Amino acid sequence: MVSAVKLHLYRVSSSSNEVVFSKGALQKIGATAGEHLSFKIGACHRFSAKTAINTERRSALGLPADVFDELGLALIDGLHVKRDGDTIHIGPTIGIMGAGKFDPERRHQQDMLTYAQTCGYIAFLFSPEDYNWATNTITGETMPGHRQPGLPLPTAIYNRIHTRDEEHKLRVEAVKNRMRALGSHIYNPGFFDKWEVHEHLMYGQKLRKYLPETHRAPTPPLLKKILDRHHSAYLKPVDGRGGKLLMRLSRRDKGYRLQWLTDLSCPHADFMQLEDAFEFAFSHTSLDQYLVQQSLDFSSFDGRSVDCRVQMQKDISGTWRCLMIGPRVCAHGCISSHFSQGADVIDPDDYFTNAFGKKAEAVKAAVEECGFSIAHRMDDYHTSPIGELGLDIGVDKTGCPKLLEINAKPGRMIFLDPRHAEARVTTLEASIDYGAFLSGFGDEPE
Repeated sequence: MVSAVKLHLYRVSSSSNEVVFSKGALQKIGATAGEHLSFKIGACHRFSAKTAINTERRSALGLPADVFDELGLALIDGLHVKRDGDTIHIGPTIGIMGAGKFDPERRHQQDMLTYAQTCGYIAFLFSPEDYNWATNTITGETMPGHRQPGLPLPTAIYNRIHTRDEEHKLRVEAVKNRMRALGSHIYNPGFFDKWEVHEHLMYGQKLRKYLPETHRAPTPPLLKKILDRHHSAYLKPVDGRGGKLLMRLSRRDKGYRLQWLTDLSCPHADFMQLEDAFEFAFSHTSLDQYLVQQSLDFSSFDGRSVDCRVQMQKDISGTWRCLMIGPRVCAHGCISSHFSQGADVIDPDDYFTNAFGKKAEAVKAAVEECGFSIAHRMDDYHTSPIGELGLDIGVDKTGCPKLLEINAKPGRMIFLDPRHAEARVTTLEASIDYGAFLSGFGDEPE
């Protein structure tokens, strides 16, 4: 396969069935004028044409008018071309699948489009409803406010549907299955089940040092054993997100305290008997849908516990990169570091230096190593590719990192903090670049 060449795209107005290259471009892809070749754009759109040369243009590609118009390429300036046997691949084509014009990440997604256009990628935003089953094309947003029908089914689709309810709707599953069957690579395929992830990681012997004690389906005897060992424990729904329905049970001098999250606060109730606390927590909940996880003696900042959001992303070579370590400090009296619960972002250097002194760099490196180890193991978790992970990692007072949770579709709130402005840009670029890699237009791993 010949390396890809970036070319400017234009419309050939003649009725002849020719794809017109500038002279140098044709040579670079290993083709000659007059060859009859197959051309492929996106996952499944193909057409046959004869190659021709235009000596008046430089680094250019002219597509037949019918193809150019049918696929809505008028607003696409540059793209990449490469040859594989008798097929010329034109792309990459990358779709960002979300909730449409009401998507809360809309600004971030539009910045992805801007970056993709500067790279010479065909990229657009769309929702599952925008897929045309009859033509296997998409009505997508190629720039803010402009929706273009007839766009080719993307070779790579970045899945940012960000609620479980929406993801599990039959029509959404049907569209995803159809697109996969036609050759699209959907990265970040869906949300994770916390227990399945824990079991998957436990099989990796080297990862066990990062995993807190965790069990499924808590019972009073099990909780008593854990509280005897660790003083307190978290109760987590296996399919929870954003801290919803999270609880913490703690042993006190006299009895037990149960804390839980609501949308705006973190109330608690005290009980003399463990069985009473258990009944209060699970009277309307299936035990099989909850995990119990030991609470850890985490390092703190200003008297408040801290954990770190570690953003792992794959790049244009399909290689994992650690693009951010963002410490978050819990609000006073809260059991979660989610921003909706009043958590704050703190400077990474301030946190590591304040908590670990001369060991700061070594501890930070250990957190990064934990991130890479978990990310590489998660590559085997799903048959579809995973392009990003948001790891919540706590560091105990001895400097040992512990994995608290893996977010399949990490939120973007932390990037609103100016200290992570650079990471915001590098993560959105990596999300698009990995789509180029899946489309076959990536770089070789280092």
